[in-house]
Parts: sequence; structure tokens; C-alpha cells
Amino acid sequence: MPPCPICSTTLPPASIASPDRGNATPGRFEVAICTVCGAGVSLPLVDPADLAAFYPAGYGPHTQIDRPLVALISRAIRWWQGFRAWRTPPLAALRECGPGRGLDVGAGRGDRAAMLVARGWRMTAVEPSRAAADRIRERGVEAREGVLETVELEGESYDFALFQHSLEHTIDPVADLRRVHAALKPGGLVMITVPNFGSWQRRSFGGAWYHLDLPRHRVHFGGPALERALLQAGFGDVALHRSSSAVGLPASLQYRVFGRCLFPDGLGLRVAAGLCVLSLPLTAALDGVLGEGDTLHAVARRPHG
Repeated sequence: MPPCPICSTTLPPASIASPDRGNATPGRFEVAICTVCGAGVSLPLVDPADLAAFYPAGYGPHTQIDRPLVALISRAIRWWQGFRAWRTPPLAALRECGPGRGLDVGAGRGDRAAMLVARGWRMTAVEPSRAAADRIRERGVEAREGVLETVELEGESYDFALFQHSLEHTIDPVADLRRVHAALKPGGLVMITVPNFGSWQRRSFGGAWYHLDLPRHRVHFGGPALERALLQAGFGDVALHRSSSAVGLPASLQYRVFGRCLFPDGLGLRVAAGLCVLSLPLTAALDGVLGEGDTLHAVARRPHG
């Protein structure tokens, strides 16, 4: 078995298995759980050049909706997500800072970057999908096509870097965090949101957990693994927070019952996502009783000096 990418411990045999329930990539995929830091590692291991095959042309975070009704619903959902994100961790840390220069890593179609530009920040987005990078530029945001290993970033030039559900897609997250560390100004912040591998939902649903998203998610973080990765990359003042997502529990129940996503795109997906918001109070109550919420956030700082 390969070593854990967070703590280098030899991984035990895989204990979770699942097909690609969201986009039907052929094959069956597994997750081994590190006995030291608790990180999950997706198997089989793949080369970075092979990752693109896991993202179909219609992959949700990369697509822009053109049909008027669907686009209207999608804009309403994105507005609500942005409104909530600005007032909760990790982005709430920026409310104490004046606008400066930010980096959005794995920006998708640029929703967060565009929101921050509207609030006065000068944003640079890093996005491996050419189509998504083009859409980001159409929204008036600078986009650099590629991944952190391949794009050029100015050293000590950014006030913050954001990984919004993107760090879990990387094969070597510690290396990517070190690249961001070098790009941040001394005192700059890194802000991360990932699915919470330490949540009760993951333990309860196993291979049917919605946020597992095999094979696209390569490393799965609980609190100890994410904190360890940040410290190894040179960050300090690590603060962790957990929250409840609207879609996680309903989608996991869907996977458990039907084995797949019933509404992968289009109007059905947008309506289903909107209805999931109604279940959020129940999800939050269950998270409070049964354990941690299904979303994990971290804010850490590049030390001065």
C-alpha cells in the first residue's frame, strides 16, 4: 500500500468502496483511511495527467447555464450561497481586512472570485479546465489555466488564498499548500473548505456518502489531517470550524436508496438543490446530536518573518 500524503504512514487496506455515483466514470474506486492522521486516500492512485478524465464536459462546477429559467434558479442559489459564505467561516475572516489581492485555487466557473471582485478585491483564479477558465475571464476576473504545479504565481504577493472545495481534488495537498505559502505575503491567510471526513454522515453512509465524490476527490480530510497538512506546509494560527451543508444529507440518502444521482444537471439539479435548503435546519440539528457537520473549514496564516 502507498504512504499517506499527509503523514507518510503506510496505508492499511481500503475500507470504503464506491462507483462514481455522480458522473458514472467506469470502474470501482476505494478509499484507505490512515491510522495515524485519519486522512482518506482514494485508490487506485493516478498520475496528475490522468485526473482530467474524471471530469466530464458537463461537470457542474465548470458549467454556465444558458436556459433562462434554469439560469434564474441557479443565480438565486449562487446569491444565497455567496451571502451565507461572506458571513461564515472561512471567508468571514476577510471582513476584518481591507480589500487587497486574492488567489482562488480551483475556482470552477468563478462564483466566489466574482463575488470578491464585486466587494473590491483584485482576484486571480487558478483553474485547470480551459472552458471554465474562459468563463471566469468573461466575468471580468483574471484566470490562469492550469494547476498550482504548472501556473506561475508571484512570490509574496497575495493577501489571501482560497481553496473552496478544491484541496480534496489534489494528489499532493501539502505540496500545493507550500506553493500557496510561498505566494502569500507574510501574514497572509489561507482559507479552506473541504468535505468533513470526520463527520457522522461519512461514518454512517460509507461509500454512499455524497461528499466522497469518487474518483474526483483524491484526499479526504478530517480536522486532524487538515491541521497537520497546514502545519507541515509552514502555516500557523490554524483555526478549524465545522458546518452543515444543505445538500449533503439529502444527497447521501438519495445515493443510499437509488445508488446514483437522479438529477445530475439542468433544471432538475437546480430545483433539487433549492429544495435541499429546506432540510438544512433538520440537518444542523442532527449534526449537533450525532457529531460533526459534513463541511470542514480552516483559516491559517503565513507567519511573519
